[in-house]
Amino acid sequence: MRYILSRAGIYRLVVVTAIFMFILLPVGRAWAAYPVLSLGSRGDAVAQLQQALKNQGYYTYWQVTGYYGPITRDAVMKFQKAKGLTVDGIAGPVTQSVLYGSQNGYRILKFGMRGDDVSRLQSALKQQGYFYANVTGYYGKITENAVIAFQKAKGLRIDGIAGPQTQSVLYGGGQVTSQQSTSRGAASSQKESDDLFWLARIIHAEAAGEPYIGKVAVGSVIMNRVNSPGFPNTIYGVIFQYYNGIPQFSPVQDGTIYNTPSDESYRAAHEAYSGSKPVGDALYFFNPAKASGSWIVKNRIYVATIGNHAFYR
Repeated sequence: MRYILSRAGIYRLVVVTAIFMFILLPVGRAWAAYPVLSLGSRGDAVAQLQQALKNQGYYTYWQVTGYYGPITRDAVMKFQKAKGLTVDGIAGPVTQSVLYGSQNGYRILKFGMRGDDVSRLQSALKQQGYFYANVTGYYGKITENAVIAFQKAKGLRIDGIAGPQTQSVLYGGGQVTSQQSTSRGAASSQKESDDLFWLARIIHAEAAGEPYIGKVAVGSVIMNRVNSPGFPNTIYGVIFQYYNGIPQFSPVQDGTIYNTPSDESYRAAHEAYSGSKPVGDALYFFNPAKASGSWIVKNRIYVATIGNHAFYR
């Protein structure tokens, strides 16, 4: 039997459907902000998904890879089953909304991202005197520096990333609470995971075609800078340091820092992070085939050449 709706009936149906969808949507969060992620997907959105699943015990692989393979799919299925969602192994808008909503309702925000939540972050930082530019909804260098300044002032981990804890303190006001302080043991493991992720990224971007020892050497330089008073005290800070408006590392300028690191780059990152120093206390390196490195050659002491990179201290 066929039913024919009048124009008024169609209008009422559309309105009811819209209201129903509005009720289902999480408050303050646009599902359209979440891309559909499935087997074969790659990128920052996948890395963020893996980290969120890892934080909640569903993703148990030792590293965040940025690649949506069978391990990530199985982790998503476990999460979906636990939360009463459709178990299909695909991280669509609904799955991600529930996942990130269970992380204090805050999406992890970092350099290069856009959205209403970035605008909200900028507005909150502006109200508290850390952000002095126009609210744009784009997480650029000015926003990153504002987040770093806020983190320093509030005793948070200084990485320039507005994660759940940073946003919770920002929107809630005050310093880190005693409850948050007691959870730092758990946060330290996340910090190490984040550190290794970014260290592997810079190693891969700078030395993907280099021998393994050359990869470790690049990672060692980053670690030496972290431990030197003349540079930022975090891996992320060292990688994204600018001098006179110019990034210290070319992969930051050309965008290759965001490529997915190889397994070998991760192994090299672990070795450098653990203290391996194949080039001693070197703080600088450059590829003579791509850059003159004249300032380094004139002002620093040569240590060694490994693969295509010359290292100086």
